[in-house]
Amino acid sequence: MTQAGPNNQCRRCKEQEAVHTIRSDPICNDCFCRFTTTKTVKRLEVLNRETRGSRADRLSADGSNNSLRKFYAGLSFGPSSSALVDICDQIIVGRLSRGRDAAFSLHVVHIDTDLERSDSQSPVEQRLERWRARYPRFTFERVPLTDVLSLDTIDWAVLLPALSGLTGSTPPTLPAQLQALLDNLPSATSRRDMLDLLVRRLLISRAATATETPPYDALLLGCSTTALAERTLTETAKGRGFSLPWQINDGAVEDGTGRQIPLYYPLRELFRNELVLYLSAVARPPLIEGDFVLLPASSMASGAVVSHRDLSIEEVMARYFAEVEANYPSIVANVVRTTAKLERHDHDHEHNHAHDDGERAATGCRVCGMPLDEAGNERWKGEIGHLDGPEGTPMQRIERLCYGCERSIYG
Repeated sequence: MTQAGPNNQCRRCKEQEAVHTIRSDPICNDCFCRFTTTKTVKRLEVLNRETRGSRADRLSADGSNNSLRKFYAGLSFGPSSSALVDICDQIIVGRLSRGRDAAFSLHVVHIDTDLERSDSQSPVEQRLERWRARYPRFTFERVPLTDVLSLDTIDWAVLLPALSGLTGSTPPTLPAQLQALLDNLPSATSRRDMLDLLVRRLLISRAATATETPPYDALLLGCSTTALAERTLTETAKGRGFSLPWQINDGAVEDGTGRQIPLYYPLRELFRNELVLYLSAVARPPLIEGDFVLLPASSMASGAVVSHRDLSIEEVMARYFAEVEANYPSIVANVVRTTAKLERHDHDHEHNHAHDDGERAATGCRVCGMPLDEAGNERWKGEIGHLDGPEGTPMQRIERLCYGCERSIYG
């Protein structure tokens, strides 16, 4: 993706001057906007088609005939999730301009991971006020990460050995205790891994259990092709390869209590650099101005790394794919397409036939909630063997962890 020459004609509309080169095509701003919205609309059409039956059942149960779909969307302030909000707004504007209905509404949630500031001191609320002013059609909400402490679907006892002063199965109750839990994990990769897992579990739980009538039709996450490729290699390297169909592919996910909600990635066919360009060249005014978006280091020119000691696996993969995307974008797309062919082997069937929450919880990891591949865990461990675990942690608790969570927590 490069800037087009000054005298090129847009290859798509044949009318305006091309100002960008997208996937070898010189195109203008208007065609680039249509390119991104069309890619997103097609994925939303897949969502509508695949969830039509379950949606009809929910509307019937609630006695509602509302034709507008309701989506719950995560916003990290990164380029992908930020672009998702703007593209969704553009889709609605386009529909209304043609005399059609809005098709869907969006409730946007940011999980605030700053555990050192109180609610009144959080700069996130100020940032969200600017988003509310810019996108009045949507609703925005800040959710503190500490709300994850209320989830009884996470076995906090397996995380507590990192915290001095907390023993047994007493979960952390204060932001400082949760921060201490994260700080005392054995590596930068462990800390980033656990933080991402807690954010994901909190988003899924809130979307699935929201007391809305009718309930939300799906949870939307703004992961680009690049982000999904990064996650594919990252989760495989951390020992969660078995969970990729649940983490990368579109489809229903569980919150750990038996409730399900469809989770979709509408931007899965767009590269991160295309979304960064969209934010700067198409969005009006540009979303990269006015402190709207936090651009990752990987979207800039990456400098030399002096020390890798404090780099997580996620950061290493982000740097790697930033270079691959710039030079060999087809490789990035092939990683995601190949992963999309993986099936959720048997576990959906097991979940649907579980008789109580205890049985349902037993089918998944006690921390990340992903299905367990017990034979696969043994293969991953190889000759390492079972961890004894910290003193006071029952072995049966450790055995109900996936290999990835076991390594993240105990090193």
